Amino acid sequence: MSGASLELLVERTDTGCALRSPGVGTFTCPRPRGAVIGEGEGAGVLRVLGREVTLLVPSGVLGRVANDPPTRVRAPVAYRDLLYELEALVDVEAAASRVGTPDAAVEGGLVLRAPQTGRFYHRPGPDRPPYLVAGAELAAGVPVGLIEVMKTFTQIAYRAADGLPERARFVRWLAEDGAEVTAGDALLVLESA
Repeated sequence: MSGASLELLVERTDTGCALRSPGVGTFTCPRPRGAVIGEGEGAGVLRVLGREVTLLVPSGVLGRVANDPPTRVRAPVAYRDLLYELEALVDVEAAASRVGTPDAAVEGGLVLRAPQTGRFYHRPGPDRPPYLVAGAELAAGVPVGLIEVMKTFTQIAYRAADGLPERARFVRWLAEDGAEVTAGDALLVLESA
């Protein structure tokens, strides 16, 4: 992965806004219908001439995805093609409680970050329970999720690094199950155990 990123193009509408492709390529890792996305978040990947570019939600944008994702895993798109229709959030409480809350909203809490870019999963399989439930205690080596990169799954385990304590307690998810994350994105909120 190149680590490059581009902001989606914004077009304001009566009910919210439309996010459009900033270039030509194939679009993959879309956010699902109903997901709440906002400023600075990853909202898919555009593959251009063999390079992957993370698509970011532009400044001042917050809304709920109102359209279905493409049916193809790598959907071809042209410049300015519609990728997301966003409904405006009228409920401030819904915006504040959304998954993917920015780090500023978790002030005082401990945050576990993604070690690599990929698709993050809360559970080991679609029919399996999540790795963590609220209040679960974490120590070195306890699995917290999976990151998928090109159909290869890597189990993410808790480590006391980057300011995290030896033992911690899981509070809540910040990244949605199946969300595209980039290295360094906040995945979950913890508290000292």
